[in-house]
Amino acid sequence: MVYVNELKELKEQKIQELWERFAATREIRVRNLLVEQYRGLVKCLALKTVGRYQYFNYMEDLVSEGVLALIDAIEKFDVNRNIKFETYGSIKIRGAMIDYIRRQDCFPRRLKNAAKHINEAENELANRLGRLPSDQEIADFMGVKLSEFEKMLGETCVLNMVSFEKLIYEQDMEKVSMQDQPDMIPGPEQEVIEQELHGALTNALSGSVLKLNPQENAVISFYYKEKLKIKEIAEIMGISDPRVSQIHSNALRKLKFYLEDYLNQ
Repeated sequence: MVYVNELKELKEQKIQELWERFAATREIRVRNLLVEQYRGLVKCLALKTVGRYQYFNYMEDLVSEGVLALIDAIEKFDVNRNIKFETYGSIKIRGAMIDYIRRQDCFPRRLKNAAKHINEAENELANRLGRLPSDQEIADFMGVKLSEFEKMLGETCVLNMVSFEKLIYEQDMEKVSMQDQPDMIPGPEQEVIEQELHGALTNALSGSVLKLNPQENAVISFYYKEKLKIKEIAEIMGISDPRVSQIHSNALRKLKFYLEDYLNQ
């Protein structure tokens, strides 16, 4: 154990020396050595991302996009800031990967059209009612049976995931964007904003603002906190995979609606 710890300390010391040298010289060769040190982070994030999104399985392309984001993060990272590069870099890399997925035409047109129609119906009803419409209200508005609407939700779950995670990662990117502006220092106002956003998310998930039912809360918790796959969640809850996707999609739809409304206030 002592030997392992010593090796870890030596590696950390080497990386710190590379950071100090790059900060002083901005040598491309040193930057490339840092890229090699963190390339494993890119592969890890790419594997997790590919495993989450149905219809998207372009691992090599995602890694390439992640490496470009890694290079950009290394060049913009300020070693004097009180933040770990792993935190800063992960947000940059993950955000770039989500952007890349959104730009690809890898999702069937039928699903994209269904997701578009659901969003349009939801927005129209929300404006009319002044609240998030129920599933039955959206189904009636679209002229389909509730069972058909629920099936559409399940099928478009992956698109809702991309859209929701993009919204969350945009907020994370905004928090670290001040790393790109050395003269800016996080002050009390920034801290209050971050606390308010955290409070909004907590309220949304706790059900004090959004009425997520127990199944929706469970699926969100299993998927995002415990990192379980749809199939694993289905086995635990004793329901089918498509039903888990329906519940997941509905919960994300509610969360995205609430967060967008909060951020636009």
